[in-house]
Amino acid sequence: MKPGRLLDIRGNPIALGKELGRGGEGAVFDVVGQPDAVAKVYLKPPSVQHAAKLSAMARMATPPLLKIAAWPTGTLQDPSGKVAGFTMPKVGGHEPVFKLYGPKLRLQEFPTADWRFLIHAAANAARSFSTVHAAGLVIGDVNHGNLVVGQDATVRMIDCDSFQVIQGGKTWFCEVGVGTHQPPEMQGRASYTGVVRTPNQDSFGLAVIVFQLLCIARHPFAGRYKGAGEPPLIEDAIQASRYAYSRDRSRTAMEPPPGSLPIGALTPTIQDLFEKAFAPETVRGGRPSADQWVAALGELASDLRVCGANGGHYYRKGLSACPWCAIESASGITLFPVVFKPGATVGATGMAALWQEVSKVPDPPSVGRCPPPPGAAPAPSPPALALAGAGGSLKFASWASVGASILATLAIAPPDVRALMVPAVGVITFIIHRNARANRQNPFQQKLADVKRDWEALQRAWAAPLPGPGTAEIRAGLSHIKAQYDALPSERAKRLQKLQEQRRDKQLEDHLDRFSLANAKIPGIGAARVATLASHGIDTASDIVSHRLLAVPGFGPTTVAKLLAWRRSHEANFQFDPNRGVSPSEIALVERDVATQRTKLEREVAAGLARLRAAVVAHTTRRQALEGRAAELLPTYAQALADAAVVPEDRTTHKRLLAMSGAVAALALVTGIGHRPSSPGYSLPSIANVRPSTLAGTPPAPSPAPAQPLQAVRPAPAARVPQSTETPRQAQPSSTEPVETSPPAAGPPLPQVISPAAAALRMGETEHVAMKQAGYVRAAPNGNSTIVRTAPGGARLRVFSKNAGWVQVGEEVPWGWVYSGLVDPVP
Repeated sequence: MKPGRLLDIRGNPIALGKELGRGGEGAVFDVVGQPDAVAKVYLKPPSVQHAAKLSAMARMATPPLLKIAAWPTGTLQDPSGKVAGFTMPKVGGHEPVFKLYGPKLRLQEFPTADWRFLIHAAANAARSFSTVHAAGLVIGDVNHGNLVVGQDATVRMIDCDSFQVIQGGKTWFCEVGVGTHQPPEMQGRASYTGVVRTPNQDSFGLAVIVFQLLCIARHPFAGRYKGAGEPPLIEDAIQASRYAYSRDRSRTAMEPPPGSLPIGALTPTIQDLFEKAFAPETVRGGRPSADQWVAALGELASDLRVCGANGGHYYRKGLSACPWCAIESASGITLFPVVFKPGATVGATGMAALWQEVSKVPDPPSVGRCPPPPGAAPAPSPPALALAGAGGSLKFASWASVGASILATLAIAPPDVRALMVPAVGVITFIIHRNARANRQNPFQQKLADVKRDWEALQRAWAAPLPGPGTAEIRAGLSHIKAQYDALPSERAKRLQKLQEQRRDKQLEDHLDRFSLANAKIPGIGAARVATLASHGIDTASDIVSHRLLAVPGFGPTTVAKLLAWRRSHEANFQFDPNRGVSPSEIALVERDVATQRTKLEREVAAGLARLRAAVVAHTTRRQALEGRAAELLPTYAQALADAAVVPEDRTTHKRLLAMSGAVAALALVTGIGHRPSSPGYSLPSIANVRPSTLAGTPPAPSPAPAQPLQAVRPAPAARVPQSTETPRQAQPSSTEPVETSPPAAGPPLPQVISPAAAALRMGETEHVAMKQAGYVRAAPNGNSTIVRTAPGGARLRVFSKNAGWVQVGEEVPWGWVYSGLVDPVP
């Protein structure tokens, strides 16, 4: 029913059109001839105080205020001159902001809204607060009922006649408020009458609305209580500053509820703003302003990336994975519109192309067994032979001096001295020889010990398994993924069939989703309890399930019974339509899930293919490195064995024996002279056969070497090396020992063996090389092929061919193959 005749402030009649809505205070009508304006007419005439407030607000109207709020532009009067209502800008196509919070209502009212939309709407809400505060106004009654959002994320404020207004020294207070959005200092009041509001208090309510927009309807003070006693209601948690996502959880004793967006999904700046907005120390001031929120939300909007699995998911770039996918997977609830691009599959043809690539990857060749340790080289090195010759002479001299000292003792020393000295010489000789074995400092023996350690390390490396999964394990995992992929069509068909079977349940769910708890009038269920339910994902009648309600803190059997009765009242009006098919949105969800799983499996196969290739490369590289190291150590090991065999002990031992022998002979001579008889017929025993130099403790000069002394001490070649009638060329042959060589014929070629050491030889067009040390010449470029001869260290050889780390060398004709790490290029 339309009210009677109404006049504007100038006395002009106002014609009302269609009624747009009706509430407890009044009704809203179109204004004929003013398409951008509406009229609010009170059911009962407002008080004189309220009428004066409306007149003051109309005088304060500015373009910025009219752009963001349904602000009074003029009062309406009845024929008697009393204020009956007011005109304001028309706000059309907007829905209350709480319908944007939760996923169910949002998908109904804002079917294309993703997280970017929510961030944009939150920033626009902050801009509206900034405009109001810039005009010297305070909202006071901040709640999600007086903010409405359009399909373009624009935000408008309604019910502005409840704002706190100050004009001409007169203050009109905001005397209402919803506890879920009031700050701690405004909690626990019986009335707001005469209470002066501040922008700092509005900032608390703005922070709550921003939090609910960003965190899918979760209230910042609704969570899991970890303290003693009953969990607090939202108003009690606000009054105690128990921010559920606070970093100081030891003080708040609260944790986020299940299925919440991790607070780390927000930028550090926004996390800090929430901490400051809800901190107890900002009660007296310092909460983030609306302009600070605008800047922080703009930063977040510019720091987003799209999810690879679902194009409807956007999240912060700093995160390693999409948090929305994790929440949807855990809860089974679709949070945002599904956007899947079939073109997002891996490769041009998806799994078929990937599996073809998997099939092409060859298995790596077996590493095989580590070669056995080598025998001694055919000939010791010249330095070893030289030291062996000198050492042999010294050794002979030392042991000869020991014998001479014993003979001198027996011939010269008195009997009692002989009885002591001869055993003493034996004991001292044994000790010197034993210490020599324990503390041998022979460089060739040390070289042999070092090579043995290197060879043992090579054997351990050869036997050690490769780190990480092997190729067989990776292939088994890929086959399992491929089996899941092949089963997707069958899974899709089963789910579509299940949708057909569950049409009645789905129609009932759609029916109940039309009834929002935020609009419900349930005794004992106020705004605080509705906000608590929303923080646990309970928004509509279809969410009212006994076990879910009982899991919400503070909801006992009595409250749950009221909610279940409310649900049953709406269930009673449901009628099943057998002619209605499966909803296209439900089919789209199945297609989305199957496509997402297909993409996920394709990516897993692509990643597994990369691991398989890497494992093959690692296996091959390891094999080549082991073979190359073996080829490098084998000739070194053999040479060390030959050198150590001809120089078995160190010179220090023999020098000590010489010194001991000299001392014993001198002692025998002294004691013998001191005990000589005085009779003229007595004379000293003849010691003409004892060499003076030996008695003096100094070794005799070594005898001149024969024409070919090295041949006498050279050991026989190792049993596994083919016997050759030629003598290997030395690096610097002496004039007394000419070396003639006659290279054997090259062995048959074998398949190429690639060695990592081949890269070390950068010989370019070089045609000659020099041996770094004595090394084996093999019949083929392979560390396990037959040894045909030994190339001496320092030999300058001609290069005939190169093959993956091996060089074919010889003189006029090829001898065979040596490992590239044993040669250096020469001009």
